[in-house]
This record gives sequence, C-alpha cells and structure tokens, in this order.
Amino acid sequence: MKIAVIGAGAMGSLFGGLLSENCNDVTLIDVSKAHIDAINENGLFLTTDAGERYIKVPARYVNEIEEKPDLIIIFTKTIYSANALDSAKHLIGEKTYVMTLQNGLGNAELIEKYVPKEKIIVGMTNFPCDLIGPGKACSHGNGVVIAMSADGQNYPFLKDVRETFNNAGLNCEISPDVFVHIWEKVAFNAALNTLTAVTRLRIGDMSSTEQGHSLAFEIAKEVIGVANKTGVHADLEAVNKNLEMAFEYHKSHMPSMMQDTLAKRQTEVDFINGSVVREAEAVGMDVPVTRVMHLLVKIIQQRYNEQILA
Repeated sequence: MKIAVIGAGAMGSLFGGLLSENCNDVTLIDVSKAHIDAINENGLFLTTDAGERYIKVPARYVNEIEEKPDLIIIFTKTIYSANALDSAKHLIGEKTYVMTLQNGLGNAELIEKYVPKEKIIVGMTNFPCDLIGPGKACSHGNGVVIAMSADGQNYPFLKDVRETFNNAGLNCEISPDVFVHIWEKVAFNAALNTLTAVTRLRIGDMSSTEQGHSLAFEIAKEVIGVANKTGVHADLEAVNKNLEMAFEYHKSHMPSMMQDTLAKRQTEVDFINGSVVREAEAVGMDVPVTRVMHLLVKIIQQRYNEQILA
C-alpha cells in the first residue's frame, strides 16, 4: 500500500516505520528539518520490544511530494490539522482515503472540509511511543488500533487497511463501535493530560495524592456522562480501569499536554476538554471539573512567559 504519514512525530514515526518495515511504500511528512535530515541520512532509528534497528524510509516536506497515496494517515496535533491538510491538498486523489488516529473530538469534521466523508477513516490507538531525538522513536509495550469509516459504512478498503496494519504488528480492528473507543480515550486524556499539565507532576506523583486521584475519576465520570447523553455507549468502568493501570504502570510518564506546557507550546486542550465542554453544552449538561481544567490550561498557555517557576 502507498501511504503518506503527515506528522512524523512519535506516533507518526512508529506507524510509518512499522508499515515501511513490512514492505509498504511509506513516506513520512514533517516540518522539522533536523528530524527529516536524520531520517534521510541514517534511516529511522526505532526501538520496540522487538529490538533496535534503523528503517530506511524517506522523510520529506509536503511540497516535495507529488504522487497521490492510497492512504494518508494524519498524526499532527489537531490544532495543526487544518494547515497540514491545506498544504497537502495536492496529495488527495479521487481514490485516496484519509485516516485520523488523533486525540480528541472533531477530527473527522475538520478533515471533511478537504475529503468526502466516505473517504475518511476515524479511529483511536493506544500504542505508546516517545520521540527521543531527531530521527529516533521508542515504543515499549503493545497497543491496538480501532477504526471505521466516518460514515459508518464498512468499505472494502477497510479490510485492506486492517490486513496491512495487522501484518505490521499494529493490531487493527474495524469496529462500528469506534466512537465508543474514541470517547473513552477522550475521557482518559481529559483527566491525565490536564491534571499533569496544570500540576507539572508525572502521572504517579499526581495520582499518589488523594486530590489528584479523585479529580481524575471525576473528570472521567463527567466525560462519559456526556458521551452517554449523546447516544455513545462509552463505559466508565473501562476508563477507570485504564486510569488505574496508568497510575500503577506508567508512574513516570509525562503525557503529551504536560510536555507541551513544559516546552511552552500550544496544547490540544480545546479538542479534548474543550470539545467535551461544547458537547455538554449542546445537550444541556454541566461538566464543572472538566471545564475548569480546560480553562486552567488555556490560562497557562497564554501566559507562559509570565510564569513564576522558582
């Protein structure tokens, strides 16, 4: 399969590397000169449970590519999706599918401005991965990909995607319940991303306090309540179980939103907590803890240079 990965950060590098390693025609698309140069000079250095290796996969700026792929996978942060898609319009052909495995809600609606709904694949993944330097990604542990067409139709191309991903070890399932999984991941992220970003504490340090532990479950409860109200049968118990696992086995992890705030970057909070707040308002619900965490992160990212850190 001919695949373009837009956004070759941690997850884009992991997926692009594994798919390329399994004989697919993959191109990584990014904006970081250091990352692109390192990959093209040495190969992508990927560390997984299978070991360390260099994978020969081309990395390009989007304007250097002309061929239209069978599949575009978007792994940029959602705040950059519109700009990324606008710059990549020339890659979208009549037969091209666009897949989003990004965090948050509203990704399909953004993509639909550029691609017909029947050509959009929505999904979620919980594979762990960190970018440890230009051209270097590290992923330990396993994960899954849950995906479906944005219009709910099981098109033949989805079978090709499933087989291609599974052959690369990406554990893909095509499921009509994809939005259940998306909402459950939103609940998980709305809790851990904002709490660690605001407190500047790793997951284990935050959750070891009575208040942090309690707030995480309260946020999850609010988010799943909104999902259920909108007709999505997301399961609070499943989210709570994943939170407990994170508290136990990912104590040293710094979620992406925490990393963004530490680096004084803009975060995805508008598409995670912010989206939940908007969905809650639309169905007449209040999500006070989720809303406050959204506002706190917004305040922080607007005043990075004025923060007193010592």
